[in-house]
Amino acid sequence: MDEESLAPLIKFIGQKFDEADRRLDQMVTKEEVRAQQTETRRHFEVVAEALRGQIQQVAEGVVGVEQRIDGVDQRLERVDQRLDRIDQRLDRFEQKVEAEFIETRAAIRFSYSQLERRIQELEGNYASLKERVERVEARQG
Repeated sequence: MDEESLAPLIKFIGQKFDEADRRLDQMVTKEEVRAQQTETRRHFEVVAEALRGQIQQVAEGVVGVEQRIDGVDQRLERVDQRLDRIDQRLDRFEQKVEAEFIETRAAIRFSYSQLERRIQELEGNYASLKERVERVEARQG
């Protein structure tokens, strides 16, 4: 092969080397990758630290809410106990009122029967007196 026939091949190989050089120039070096890694790690650590602070705030908020819930639970327990005592008092009151109602009803029935007896007695006396008056008037008249 002569130089003339090799010229296109040399030109082609030269172009390929030029292309390879351009690509290598565009490629990132190891130092650049390490620098990017360092920057990314630093950025990640800053973000992680900010997240730690926010997580700490959330945790403190949760503790505060739990304490408030515990306080509400304790107050509700006291209210529940108070309602139980009121309910017991109300039950006793109802029993007392019921007993007094029964006693009052019995007293009214007794009084009614006494009144009924007295009315019958008075009616009997009236009838007797009327009969006597009629006999007296019949004798006089």
